[in-house]
Amino acid sequence: TENTLLAELQQVLEREIPMCAQMGIRVHQHTEDGLEMRLPLDVNRNHQQTAFSGSLNALCTITGWGTAFLLLKELDRSGNIVIRRSSIKYQQPVDSSEITARCHPIGESDRDYFLEMLDEKGQAKLDLAVEIPGDDKPDVVFGGSYVVFGG
Repeated sequence: TENTLLAELQQVLEREIPMCAQMGIRVHQHTEDGLEMRLPLDVNRNHQQTAFSGSLNALCTITGWGTAFLLLKELDRSGNIVIRRSSIKYQQPVDSSEITARCHPIGESDRDYFLEMLDEKGQAKLDLAVEIPGDDKPDVVFGGSYVVFGG
């Protein structure tokens, strides 16, 4: 089930990327709007009592990584997921006590192309967009290019 998959993702993150547990990164939900992960402000704040930019970057990076992880599970494939390149824009300070990042869903054609490349070449690229929502526009906009090497 979906909940089992999200629990597995949480375990993998805490085991394989120990920083996730130390930062308090938690898998929140996965809907048609994409994967959402959360982070508490209290252990990820800076000197201005807003979210530390490095923590926001890590949250976005991990949310994209988690999206690639779930896609592999959905396609019944395995592989090693790495991020090759990313860009981030901090558009305004983040000060909510619980910070949520959401990865935009993967389009059908991107999903099909990803699977085709993975099967044909043993590796595939996935460009993902992650946002930390704000009141009227995103507080943070992240783009990550992930590569999966077939397992």
